Amino acid sequence: MGAVTFLFAGQGAQVPGMASEIRDVPKVKRLFDLAEGIAPGVVDAMLHGTQEELNRTLLTQPTMFLADLAYAYVREQEQGTPACVCGFSVGEVPALCFAGALSEEEALRAIVKRAELMEAYTQRVRGCMLAVVKLPAAAVEALCDNVHTHPANYNGALQTVVACRAEAEEEFTAKVKEAGGRAMKLRVSGMFHCPELAPEAEAFEAFLRTLQWSAPRIPVYANLTAQPYGEDPAHTLAMQMRSPVRFTETIANMRAAGVDEFTEVGPGKVLTGLVQRG
Repeated sequence: MGAVTFLFAGQGAQVPGMASEIRDVPKVKRLFDLAEGIAPGVVDAMLHGTQEELNRTLLTQPTMFLADLAYAYVREQEQGTPACVCGFSVGEVPALCFAGALSEEEALRAIVKRAELMEAYTQRVRGCMLAVVKLPAAAVEALCDNVHTHPANYNGALQTVVACRAEAEEEFTAKVKEAGGRAMKLRVSGMFHCPELAPEAEAFEAFLRTLQWSAPRIPVYANLTAQPYGEDPAHTLAMQMRSPVRFTETIANMRAAGVDEFTEVGPGKVLTGLVQRG
């Protein structure tokens, strides 16, 4: 039997009431109490908010952080410590916290800052995320013009998510259909993981450099490189905001390192589904 990894879910997996069934676990309760002091109202939103409210970037990111980390704590108690971890997009922040690269308090402050920057960005740039299926990544890349549309998440052999400006959505969806694929809009409030976010990524990096970073207790695979975090975690995490998520490559690298069991920590099974489909 090989090694186990925890996969921390990303934006789009949020659902009302997530983590409510584990809220009284002592380690989870302490986390939620800490969050209430740093971002008042976020725990209540996670436990009692509507789907529409949770889909707002400003709430999606801190609530997903709390849910992911809470589920990871419970899974670690049940299964033991994983060999490594990986977070998908926003899930990379709770993954870093779980691994000890950031304290809970500093990670919470980081996720709140990230959410604020990206919420402001969604007001500056109108767009969406489209999951393109039935086409290989190279075909999807060829359909993107890298001005209005950008490859954003490499999720599997036949699923690539594209960041798309609002004015280009109809035309791009038609191009995908003509090429034999299908484009589906995701439950997020903007277009992410593309160069449009360069100013926000720069501001986020400046903030991250004010935090106290530590060497992680287990490897954390980065969306940016598909390799474990190295010596400049602030830059790696900030650049992730404006760069594609290399999930398919990350899973392949984990397998090559001996991982053969993938446990999703979060409110759903989106990531393990992607792993199974390849």
